[in-house]
Amino acid sequence: MKNFFQRFSLQSRIIFAIAGAGILIIGVFFAVAYEPVTRNFVAQDATCNYCHLPWEFNPDVRLTATKPHQAKPDQPQSQAKCVDCHLPEGRLNATFVYTHIVSFTDLFGKFRDLEAERAGDWIPPRAATAYRVRDRLFETDSGTCRTCHIEDEIKPKRTRGINAHKLALEKKQTCIECHYNEVHRPVDQRKAAFQRPIISFEQPPSAEMKLLQFVQEVRR
Repeated sequence: MKNFFQRFSLQSRIIFAIAGAGILIIGVFFAVAYEPVTRNFVAQDATCNYCHLPWEFNPDVRLTATKPHQAKPDQPQSQAKCVDCHLPEGRLNATFVYTHIVSFTDLFGKFRDLEAERAGDWIPPRAATAYRVRDRLFETDSGTCRTCHIEDEIKPKRTRGINAHKLALEKKQTCIECHYNEVHRPVDQRKAAFQRPIISFEQPPSAEMKLLQFVQEVRR
């Protein structure tokens, strides 16, 4: 290794040393500070609202001091940020902030589908997004909600909430089936939403039974 570095001039060795130190610093930053810096400084609500229109949110819940979406159990006035729901924890997941910022998917989503509009099948982008997210939450048992809301720790104060949660547990319902218009602008629920597959325990007819049914049909 020593002979390898002796092949280069002093200036080249200094450049190698600086580059190595830079790579080491970047590695330490990525391992320690990358995710906190991304979540707390880069991905602020103001950054998201630069493209995502503020009026797409429910003004009664978002960005108000009277009824905030509480972020911490011990801080009633703490306001949940966009990344608290839209960015899963993890260094690799934090990279999504930068790939999302440089993408043009939101621009493409604003284009109108004139052909679908004329056919009466067009779904506004806001509603299409809501349907897609609700379906995903339904499939994952509201995993995003459960990162903060622990089932055993939920203690509704009103009788209506107590009964609703009790009934939901009995029916094995998930959060999004009731709480689907909490933060963003309200979107009506689809009639076919949250459909569970019907499991039949009946045994399919055997070959002999099918033959007997066929003979009976012929005799008629």
